[in-house]
Amino acid sequence: MKRYLIVMVVLFACTTWGKTQWAARHNMSPADYQTFFNDETKQGLSPVCISGYTAGGNERYAALFEKKNGPAWVAKHAMSSADYQANVNTLAGQGYEVSYISGYEVGGQVKYAAIWEKKSTTYIARHGQNAAQFQSEFDADTKAGYRLIFVTCYAAGNTAYYASIFEKSPGPVYYAQFGLDANAFQQKFNTYSSQGYRLKMVNGCNISGTDYYTAIWDKTPGPLYYAKHGINGNNYQNNFDNFYYQGYSPAFISGFASSGTERFNGIWENTNMSSADIDKIDNAINSYMNMQGVKALSLAVCKDDRLVFAKAYGQANPATGQDLSPNYSMRIMSVSKPITSTGIMKLVAMGKLNLDRKVFGPGSIFGSKYSYPAFNKANLEQITVRGLLHHTSGLRTCNGEAPFWNAGSSYTDCMNVLLNANDLFKYPPNTQANYANTNFFILARIIEEVSGQGYESFIRNNVLTPSGVGNTMYVGPTNGAPSSMEPSGYTPMNNMNLKMWDGFGGWVARPIDLLKVLVRFDGVTTKPDLISKALHDTMTTTTPISAGYALGWIADNTRQAHNGCFGGTRSFLYYDIASGLSFAVIVNNDPANDGCGWTMQGVVLNAIKSVSAWPGYDLF
Repeated sequence: MKRYLIVMVVLFACTTWGKTQWAARHNMSPADYQTFFNDETKQGLSPVCISGYTAGGNERYAALFEKKNGPAWVAKHAMSSADYQANVNTLAGQGYEVSYISGYEVGGQVKYAAIWEKKSTTYIARHGQNAAQFQSEFDADTKAGYRLIFVTCYAAGNTAYYASIFEKSPGPVYYAQFGLDANAFQQKFNTYSSQGYRLKMVNGCNISGTDYYTAIWDKTPGPLYYAKHGINGNNYQNNFDNFYYQGYSPAFISGFASSGTERFNGIWENTNMSSADIDKIDNAINSYMNMQGVKALSLAVCKDDRLVFAKAYGQANPATGQDLSPNYSMRIMSVSKPITSTGIMKLVAMGKLNLDRKVFGPGSIFGSKYSYPAFNKANLEQITVRGLLHHTSGLRTCNGEAPFWNAGSSYTDCMNVLLNANDLFKYPPNTQANYANTNFFILARIIEEVSGQGYESFIRNNVLTPSGVGNTMYVGPTNGAPSSMEPSGYTPMNNMNLKMWDGFGGWVARPIDLLKVLVRFDGVTTKPDLISKALHDTMTTTTPISAGYALGWIADNTRQAHNGCFGGTRSFLYYDIASGLSFAVIVNNDPANDGCGWTMQGVVLNAIKSVSAWPGYDLF
């Protein structure tokens, strides 16, 4: 396929334009699209892009709608060539001008989707032109004082065709190109960007197995923006999510058929964060990942209880090249402990539990439910709920015992193995701190015993759902296999029974989910906490022997935090009290030299503290 160059210089003119609300969807069937159209127009949004394409031979649509001040408009889709031309003629008589057009082949028939706006300019709209015809018409129209404002390519019978819109009006200096393969397009993008041009639109088509791109660049000022082309259909949502949580909104989207699948092009603009501030975060994270050999990292940041930033770095699946998204859930290991603590504190708030109640023995929480040998009796019957939360129970850690790994194990199996072990205690209760998973395994069983619900159900009903967390946060399966929501291909952890690890290391979550919980248990009233300020203060108060560990949290007058480190996972949930910044970060392969993530914690905290201005929105 021959490449063509079109260059046109015109007078400079521009207008400023800001988005206040938008909605975008892709992979919609014709019926899905019509429903989307109806819903969004009822909300006062107007169509900006309506892109038709095929995926697996099926007709599909991608669309962008915005709430904006503008002229009256008409939008139609699934038009034949004759229908499209008839609409152009009819609507022109009513004062409407074509502002957007998409051509696409479905079952051997070319269809069109288009948007018309009511304008008084002189314009020309053409479609069904091959490359030579388009070049010829471009030359003639520009000589006649018209400027190209839109062009799209589409494949029909393995031939590239073009639809275009020319308008007789002033405008900025621009470049337009068509027939560029992916590499050539990227080269032109780099060149024009270095000269101060912004990509206005980009469309694609596939001819004989090769993707080709058509684009227009304008020399206009504008906000920070990012453009990507040829995004694989399976990867598009991940890219979209990453842009959204960095403060970008879509300015242009288009889809096209490519060798039996679909690909997408997009332009995103950011009026919420500066390039310099995003670079501060990116540079710090990328440097950490490179130095530590980390392949995938997901980060979310809150300012004053508002989610202001989230981004995922690396790939969700190295085998397929699929990018990681902030919406992937990842294993958090010991960050599960503060989740368990929130459940305990909710029971206290509900009047169902006293922190100083004994756990084992007569009159205790478990009473005679479990049996244990005489050599463990005296120590076990001194343990309180508070001692478990502080890690001052004297218990040694668990998770090496077989029932914690066997898929067929029960909680009773694990409890019996622990309580009958002759090495159960490392210290007498309430004498020294010893960080031990055993404490939080037992606390999870206390939640079940006191509430009458399963541990995960109680946490979901009383912590997650009130915090706005949905099914992206869950306790992992008995066989430890990754779910479809998790990234894969890194440090394997498939043989751990995460159901048995539930209270101390079994949760799987997005960083966003962890922050949703934290902002409801941080003692700040920006978002109402799920426990009282007095209970929060109790939860985050240490003792002389608890070695800086409060009730399920690492806490002092500067922070409320917890980390997780096991089997490839490194995670950190952190609230910096002075700055009002909190973050959650997770990686799922072993860093080269960061045993429990403290280096990662420092890198992230320093980076987000260096940001000059955070957006005022809340992405929760």
